[in-house]
Amino acid sequence: MDSRKVLLIAFIFSGIAALIYELAWIRPLQFLLGSTIYTISIIFAVFMGGLALGSYIISRKLDNKRNLPKRYAFIEIGIGLYGILLLSIFNVLPKIYNAIYYLHTNFYLFEIVQFLLVFIVLLVPTTLMGATFPIVAKYYTKNKIGKGVGEIYSANNLGAIIGSFSAGFILIPLLGIKGSIIFAGVINLIIGFWILFVINKRLFKKTIPIILIIFLILALFGNYSIQQMHSGGFYRISDIQKNLGEVVYYEEGLHATITVRNLFGKGYALFINGKGQGSSEITDLRVNYLLAYLPILINNNSENALVIGLGTGTTSGQLSQHLNVTTIEIEKEILEATKYFNIFNLNVLENPHHKLIIDDGRNYLLKTNKKYDLIIPEPSDPWQSFSTFLFSKEFFELAKEHLNEGGLYVQWVPIYQMSSEDFKSFYATFESVFPYNVAFANIKSTEETPVRFNTSQIILIGSKKEINLENLNQNYNCLPTEYKNYLKGLYLKSGEDFSKLLLFTGSQMQSYGAGAEIITDDKPILEFSTAKKVLNQNPEEVIEDITKFIGEKRIV
Repeated sequence: MDSRKVLLIAFIFSGIAALIYELAWIRPLQFLLGSTIYTISIIFAVFMGGLALGSYIISRKLDNKRNLPKRYAFIEIGIGLYGILLLSIFNVLPKIYNAIYYLHTNFYLFEIVQFLLVFIVLLVPTTLMGATFPIVAKYYTKNKIGKGVGEIYSANNLGAIIGSFSAGFILIPLLGIKGSIIFAGVINLIIGFWILFVINKRLFKKTIPIILIIFLILALFGNYSIQQMHSGGFYRISDIQKNLGEVVYYEEGLHATITVRNLFGKGYALFINGKGQGSSEITDLRVNYLLAYLPILINNNSENALVIGLGTGTTSGQLSQHLNVTTIEIEKEILEATKYFNIFNLNVLENPHHKLIIDDGRNYLLKTNKKYDLIIPEPSDPWQSFSTFLFSKEFFELAKEHLNEGGLYVQWVPIYQMSSEDFKSFYATFESVFPYNVAFANIKSTEETPVRFNTSQIILIGSKKEINLENLNQNYNCLPTEYKNYLKGLYLKSGEDFSKLLLFTGSQMQSYGAGAEIITDDKPILEFSTAKKVLNQNPEEVIEDITKFIGEKRIV
C-alpha cells in the first residue's frame, strides 16, 4: 500500500487513541482535583495547550527533516508507551497534591499550581500528539495543499468521533480506566509498527521486540491503584476520608466510578467519582432519614414518592416502608453498592413497594406525565457537573409540574459549600418557584447528642400550597414502633425533636433573596461559586446571615 495512504489511515486511528486517552484520563484526575468545572477546564486547556506546543515545536524544523513516516511511527510508539507509564505516575500525584494543598486558601493560586501539575504530567503525550499533524500534513499534502490538509483533518476528526464514542459508551464501562488506557496504547503501537513495517521491514524487526517488552512491563507491573487515589486528593477534606479502610467494591460505570470503602468495622462509605455520597456515619444517616421522614410527618396522607438518585438507598428504603416509591438512578453500577447499606435501606431493591428506573432524573420528568405526592432528589453537590442542573429554576419548575396538589418538593442544601450570597441566590431561585416553603437543619449544636455538631446542611421543603407544621408530633406518634426506634438511634425521639430543627418558614424569609441572581440552566452560577468554596468551608456564614435577617425583620 502507498505510504501516503498508510499515514492517512493511521491518522484516523491516532485520533481514536487520542480521545480515548482524554476521556480516560479525566476520571483519575477528577479523583485528584475534584469533579469541578475548573478541573475539566484545566484538563482540556492542558490537552489543547500540549497539542499546540507540539505542533509549534515540530513545525519550526519540519522542512529540514527527512524520512517523516519513520518519525511519525516513533512518535506514535512514544505516545503509547507514555500513556501506559501514566498508570504509575497517577499514583504519585496524591502525594504531590498533599504537598501543595496548603495553597487552597488562595483559590486562583491553587488552580494555577494545579494547572502546572497537570501540564507537566501530560506534557509528553500531548506534545507528541500535537507533533503528528504537521508531520502527516507535510508528507501527505504534496502539491495539493488545500485538498490534502482537508483530507487528513477530516480523517483525524473521524477518529476523534469514534474514540470519544467508544471510550464513553463501550471501553470504560467494559474495560475500566486501566483497560481503556492500555487499549489506546495498543492502538498507538499498532500504528507505529504498521508504518515501520511498510517503510522499513528491517527496522521493524529490530525494534518491535524491545518496544513490546517495555510496553508489557509497564502494563503488567505498573503500580496501578486508582481505587486509592481519592484518599489523598481533593476529597481528603472530608472527615470520613480520614477514617477509610479497604475498598470492598469498585466499579467503573458509563456515567461514574462507584466505590464502597470499609470504615474500619464501623460500617461503610459510598463514593461516586471519589466524592463521598453517603455512609453509615450518624451525620449522613440523619440527612437520609430527614429526607424520608420530614415530608411524611408534614403530610402523612402521601401515597407515592419520586426519589432522584439511589445513593446508599437509605432514603428510598425508608420511604418505601410507608408508601410507593419510584427511584430514578442513572448509573446501574451503584445497585450492587447499595447492598452494603441494606441494614439502613431495608433491602430496598427487594421491596415490592419500590420501583427502580435506570434513567436520568431530569429526562424522566420530561418524558412522564405521572404526578407524585413527594419528589426528593438525593444529596448531590451543585459544583459537580453531573448534578448542577438539579439546582436551577427550570428544574424546580419541572418538578413542580409533577407534584400533586399539596405535594412536597424536598431539597437537600449543602450550605457548608456556600457563601451567604450563594445561598441568597439559591433561596431566591427556590422561592420563585415554591413561595410556600420551610427549612429544617440537619442538626443543631443545642441538641443533646454525645458529640455536638453545628448546622451544615438544610432540608428545604417547597409546595404549591401553605405548609402545615402543626401535626408533626401527632404524625410522629402514628409511626410504627419499629421506625420510631430507627429515628431514636439518630436522636430524633419525638415530633418535638423534628420541630426543634425548624430554621425558618417562607413568611419569615420574604425579601431575603431580593436582588440576588436567579440560578438558571443558562447561568448555573452555583457550579462555579461553590467549587471555590468547597475547600474553604464555613457553614456558619449562611446560618448567621439567616439568623441576622430574621432577627432584623422581627425588630422592624
